Amino acid sequence: MTTQTGRVPVEPASDLPDDKWTVQVGRSAVEALDRAQPLIAADAVRHSVFATVTAALVDEPERHKDPCWFFLGRGRGVDAVAMHTPPQALHVSTHVPGATQELATFVAETAQPIPGVGGDRAAVEAFLDRYTAITGRTGFAVEGKGVFDLPSEPELSRAVPGDYLVAGEDHLGLATAWVRAFKADIGTPCDGTERSLVGRHIAAGRLGLWLANGVPVAMCWASTSHAGVVRISGVYTPSELRGHGYASAVVCAASRRQQDLGHRCMLYTQLSNPTSNKIYQAMGYRRVGDDLQVQFDAPEAR
Repeated sequence: MTTQTGRVPVEPASDLPDDKWTVQVGRSAVEALDRAQPLIAADAVRHSVFATVTAALVDEPERHKDPCWFFLGRGRGVDAVAMHTPPQALHVSTHVPGATQELATFVAETAQPIPGVGGDRAAVEAFLDRYTAITGRTGFAVEGKGVFDLPSEPELSRAVPGDYLVAGEDHLGLATAWVRAFKADIGTPCDGTERSLVGRHIAAGRLGLWLANGVPVAMCWASTSHAGVVRISGVYTPSELRGHGYASAVVCAASRRQQDLGHRCMLYTQLSNPTSNKIYQAMGYRRVGDDLQVQFDAPEAR
């Protein structure tokens, strides 16, 4: 049984059977963050992307056009959440058996075709099975990611000469160029938001650089904190400077700084890159789950 409540999420009717899943749709980032707060507090690592993207839309609603959030529950509770921020894929944070399949049915039958789905691997696989069975579309696995948290103080396996520096406004141009270079490396087109993205991280003191002989050689940044968890990402070293451990050094230093601020750190790794997985594990990060990104074929092609 599914219900759609329109543009503003409301509580389900009191006479709904407790064993039936409902899907509610919301368009307000403020309400989405509020309704998902118990789930974020219970598992901030798995809900990190949901929390940071939603919080960013509270501050800058123009960042995505027509975003929507899904709330799944039985009775009056919210047991799982998902979000869609076009043109990105649908994001599912966790797999709750029954809820994920109900979400897939709901999206397949009532929503516009989505370009893909990503998030918790078990949730993505369950969604994929139901969604493709209903729509006839085909899903292609694009990328697998490891989910890591940091339960202890990070340590480098070998010393890397240099110093950590919190980036300032004078580093805006360099860091923006590095973001664009990173996108070029992975085949992602730039969308004009790179400078503002970097600017936000610098203004908040979340972007860090590793300096070798006083010259920036690597960078990374931390997300905003939700339920005490920050996500380390944006890790980049120019190709001509790789192989010296600079990326490891900046991630280690940034992680230690966030811990000093009272935060718990997490990050994602590409499972196709076993080297980075080993480096982060040697640093002290532990693998706590897997994510999967799936892209669907165009509906017109079928």
